[in-house]
Amino acid sequence: MSKKRKGSPGGPATPSPSRPAQPQSPVQSAGVRSEPVGPAVGPAVAQALSDTSRPFELIRFDKRLKWYLGLCAALFVLITLAKIHPISLAMWNDLMPDGSNPKRGLISGQPRRIRMDDYAVGTPWILSQANKGFPTVNETIGGEHAPILVTPTHHFSEIFRPDHWGFFVLPIDQAYAWLYNSRAFMAIVGATLMLLLLTRNNFWLSIFGSIWLFYSSGTVSWSFIPAPLIAGTSFIFVATVYLLYGKNRTQVLVASVALAWLLMVYALILYPPYQVPLGYVLLFLLIGYFINNWDVKRLFSNWPVKLTGGLLSLAVLGLAFWAFYVDVKPTLNAIMNTVYPGKRSELGGTGFVANWFSEFFRWQIEDTKFPSNWLNHCELSHYITFAPLIIPLSLVAFAMSRKIDWTVLLLSVFVVIGYVWIEVGFPEWLAKLTLLNMSPTRRTQIPFGIGNVLLTVLYLHYLTTIDIKQNKVYTGAGIAAVLGFMIYAANLNVADSAGFFRLNQLIIPIVFFTVLGSLLLFTWQPAYRNLMFGAGILVFLLPNLRLNPVSKGLTPITDHVLYRTVQDIHKQDPAGKWAVFGGQFVSYLITATGVDLLSGVKYIPPRTTLKVLDPTMKRDSAYNRYAHTIYNSYIDGKDSVIIQNTFEDGYVVAMDPCSPRFKQLNVKYIVFDKQPQPVETRCMKLVTTLGSIQIYRINE
Repeated sequence: MSKKRKGSPGGPATPSPSRPAQPQSPVQSAGVRSEPVGPAVGPAVAQALSDTSRPFELIRFDKRLKWYLGLCAALFVLITLAKIHPISLAMWNDLMPDGSNPKRGLISGQPRRIRMDDYAVGTPWILSQANKGFPTVNETIGGEHAPILVTPTHHFSEIFRPDHWGFFVLPIDQAYAWLYNSRAFMAIVGATLMLLLLTRNNFWLSIFGSIWLFYSSGTVSWSFIPAPLIAGTSFIFVATVYLLYGKNRTQVLVASVALAWLLMVYALILYPPYQVPLGYVLLFLLIGYFINNWDVKRLFSNWPVKLTGGLLSLAVLGLAFWAFYVDVKPTLNAIMNTVYPGKRSELGGTGFVANWFSEFFRWQIEDTKFPSNWLNHCELSHYITFAPLIIPLSLVAFAMSRKIDWTVLLLSVFVVIGYVWIEVGFPEWLAKLTLLNMSPTRRTQIPFGIGNVLLTVLYLHYLTTIDIKQNKVYTGAGIAAVLGFMIYAANLNVADSAGFFRLNQLIIPIVFFTVLGSLLLFTWQPAYRNLMFGAGILVFLLPNLRLNPVSKGLTPITDHVLYRTVQDIHKQDPAGKWAVFGGQFVSYLITATGVDLLSGVKYIPPRTTLKVLDPTMKRDSAYNRYAHTIYNSYIDGKDSVIIQNTFEDGYVVAMDPCSPRFKQLNVKYIVFDKQPQPVETRCMKLVTTLGSIQIYRINE
């Protein structure tokens, strides 16, 4: 992101012995000059204009790029071997203190209570699988073959889950680090390679774009959950381009197999709320790229090889998907027929959790400090947008320069469609036709934000390819318009934040983003435009570096006294099932031990258990969902079982801890999170006490 000179992102690549410099053709201006040209049409501009006249090429794997990729790979290996990851496992030291070091497993930063899905759900599921030997059936996680969909398993589909590979070759702590670090590595590398194609090997702009995507709050606040989707979208784009534009047989055939594999990787992420909108981003990028680089001779060169490659890709994809679908069809049917999330169908129009422009002012927002009506830090987080400036600017620039960048145009279309979906909504038939009915608007805002970031990066590249003469009057008017937009955004946030913001607090971000927004005006050509813009964005994103903690290993769970105690009991009686009466966090921690547990989080309803508790399925609507399951005591002398839905993703089972149903289910151990009443333990004997937690064994 420096001035368009030798080797800079703003201009073409430096000539090399293997690719001599191309002659620059004269360029006619499409604008009307209101002042002398001056230095604006000097060597830097001429060099930028040559971007469109040089020969087409794919990714240039020069020494600089190889060093960068090598550095990324080395960092990935080092931090993985060091067991370092960004997950807030150290929260267990606070939630269930056992007298150990409160900083156990924490290198720096603070664990985030809001990331319960990571430290209390996902991680215990993974440890449960590891302690059981990665089976495909585990009712502690859910019914049917739930583990195949959400955790590492000994199943052929793991071929298409590279973030799980570490669990089969590394110790568990390093494998857990692999899970998150591989996602980061693939997202940054994938986005860089995709942007190198889209920006014609603009190295620094591509790196900047990938870092912007990865360190935006919409990615970071969600503990990098969007990272695999960024990676998948990026690599699918690269593989598709190489399949259609590959210069030799090897490139085409490798790309075809890679494309099939990548499409399966993307499909098995199994999260339509992100996948569907990002699918449109990918589609529009591919169409725009093909139009920008349309050349019949180039596309149809080696057409027999490309046709063979395309058919090979479809064959591999079809075979892999068919094998997966046949094997897990009952499981997929079970999850699709749940009340939540399977049968939810959206029409859009419910708006952003915060608002489209809230990211401009997030310096005032912290994990535990945010407007009360914005749900929580994760839900309100998305991506900085300049689309309201870029869309009108690009349309005028297209007209004045008589040159359209179709990737910019089609991403603009995506942003408009996404905005309408989020703020206005679609008719039911259109929501279903576009599949956006599977993407609630508060989830759509993540892929929508990714599209906004890509739009900005590609627009910055577009500005290096056109020559519209400078005009001080238009530039002044443009800066005033940018300032007006920022004042509007600030007022919107003041009005929308339930008194959290005051206008005088937002003066610095107003000025800051007015400067950055002014750099997007095509009516002037500031030196080092990309450098200044990129530096500004990266400075703004710096606080996100400390949002998640730097953690090491799994010791907050695996060294916890309750974990070790339950595992010791389980080794002596591995067939016995468990149930926790009371606190949900006790269930989450015991889940990790690998015991068969009735309570806890169930990805799919465990029908084997529920048929005993509710034989007539009277309360099916209460438990037919992804749910946090809590058991409480209810003793009426009739062995009644009451199942009540408490939240969209939760239900309570109220029953007698001495119910004969537990013997029918082979439940032998009952855990109470506080001192139980004698009537609750009349059928069992105490095994051990850990502070307020008591573990009982049901009498034979």
